Amino acid sequence: MALTFRDIKRAIIASLSPELLEKKYRELLSSDDPPETGHCAVASEAFYHIAGGKQAGFMPVVCGYAANDAGEMVFKGEVAPALQKGWRKETHWWIKGPKDGKRGAGAIFDVTAGQYPEAYPYEKGHNTGFMQPQQKPSKRAQIIIDRVTEKLGAQNLAAYRRANIAAFAAAQRGQKRQKAPSRHA
Repeated sequence: MALTFRDIKRAIIASLSPELLEKKYRELLSSDDPPETGHCAVASEAFYHIAGGKQAGFMPVVCGYAANDAGEMVFKGEVAPALQKGWRKETHWWIKGPKDGKRGAGAIFDVTAGQYPEAYPYEKGHNTGFMQPQQKPSKRAQIIIDRVTEKLGAQNLAAYRRANIAAFAAAQRGQKRQKAPSRHA
């Protein structure tokens, strides 16, 4: 079975649970919130590692913003004044895939996009890294990865990861060949 992002996204969302949330996000949840609400960092981290991470050309992206209880959001220079008016400081995380052999230059992989009623303004985010400098999943991300592995199978996930790593390596080789000077000049 060849997995797709959609398959993995569904399995990650089905693997999320309130105990994986930080307390401040757990306390903000209401019963009508989508299941992915508040899980963006850990869900993105789980997908990043499942998909092959840095070796496969993926890049974590984060965006800070302020939000009010009506769901309005403001970004960058508008955040500080909004916080002074009682808005909450928030962040949203997602993953960008590779393009043409360049890490993080391609498609957006947002596992938790469903928590927002409208399309998220991805152009406001910036590339970053996760808080695990050793490039291993955090404890919470590993719980999700283990649950997804139970749902989709270790061999299927390994094949998905290998395919992503191989595709990125091939694209990088192609880029190097294009940049190499001609020997016949």
